[in-house]
Amino acid sequence: MANFERKVLVLDSRFEPVKVVSLEIGFVLLYTQRAETVIESERTIRTVARTYEVPWIIRLLGCSPRHRRQSAPRFSRQNVYLRDSFSCQYCSWTGPLSNLTLDHLIPCARGGRTTWENIVTACRQCNMRKGARTPEECGIRLKKLPLRPEFHSASLFALRFGLNRQNTPSDWLPYLDLSITDQLPRHLEASISSLNQIAS
Repeated sequence: MANFERKVLVLDSRFEPVKVVSLEIGFVLLYTQRAETVIESERTIRTVARTYEVPWIIRLLGCSPRHRRQSAPRFSRQNVYLRDSFSCQYCSWTGPLSNLTLDHLIPCARGGRTTWENIVTACRQCNMRKGARTPEECGIRLKKLPLRPEFHSASLFALRFGLNRQNTPSDWLPYLDLSITDQLPRHLEASISSLNQIAS
């Protein structure tokens, strides 16, 4: 997992997280007066002339919070995985993400669309077994009906940046929602970085 000892948490005007940046970028944002310090650290950057303190958390100046949509989170592979608890919706298999796929309940070749209600996670074996048929046609029963998820987009921030209770600086914790990463199965932690790349 990533090491956040040389990172700075960036907040918007509502003190909500928007980004994790390198220590150097955090310092530049402060030095150019585009941000202010929220929590200082003991870390420093030394130049020939002087030493500068670098904070743990900064707040962007003049950064309006993004308007939150009241609808469900955007459709993405990451969010489908989260909705379906990183498990096959046909056989309940759970394991490495390399064996997890997305499957159309009504196949694309038969007019099936890529929507929350027509996509589920499936292990490769079940996906191949089902092929271009519907679950009913091959006698497969779904664990649950696929619906639009209701988790808040703010809870995805920690997942996107690979933050969890083990690697996150304690000063950051009050500003983060770790509800999703706290529920992730341990065997998935090594795969989260690849999932983040897919989702970004």
